[in-house]
Amino acid sequence: MDEWSKQFFNAFGSAVQDFTQQLSEDTERWLDDLTEQLIQASDALVQTTDQWAEQAQEAIDPEIDRLVAEINRAVEPFRFQLNGQVDEVVDQLDGILGPLVTGLSGIDQWFEDVSSPITSTVEPLLQNYPACVGCRNFYGQAHGGQTLVCAMHPFGPDEERHCPDWESVWPQPPNP
Repeated sequence: MDEWSKQFFNAFGSAVQDFTQQLSEDTERWLDDLTEQLIQASDALVQTTDQWAEQAQEAIDPEIDRLVAEINRAVEPFRFQLNGQVDEVVDQLDGILGPLVTGLSGIDQWFEDVSSPITSTVEPLLQNYPACVGCRNFYGQAHGGQTLVCAMHPFGPDEERHCPDWESVWPQPPNP
């Protein structure tokens, strides 16, 4: 009886294994078919959605163009009127501010002349030329990487604390 039960269990095991193998293959084939069908359905959905979007765009574009043209027609008279008013205000401001601007055009030279004693007094300290502090001849501008101190002493005076050509920037009181 042992032989018979072994054969039965072997046959039953073999049948179960064949059934499981067949079920696995069928399930895999079914999933592959389902995946392919889903891909085709999603492609069709995308194409349909694109077509709907194009149709909606084609239907909306003329209406938007019409609305924009209508708004432009409605605004056009106001634009010309507003441009004319702005031009009038600009002309009035130009008439009022023109003489003021012309009068102020020389203020930069006046300010430079007025502040010259102060800048000539302070700037040499910053440039490390102590003999030039307060000198009317101090220039102190760089040209080609070299600082031109003044016309008489282009690189500064020979003596560190004294310059024979020093002249005060401050106005001298008249001699009585």
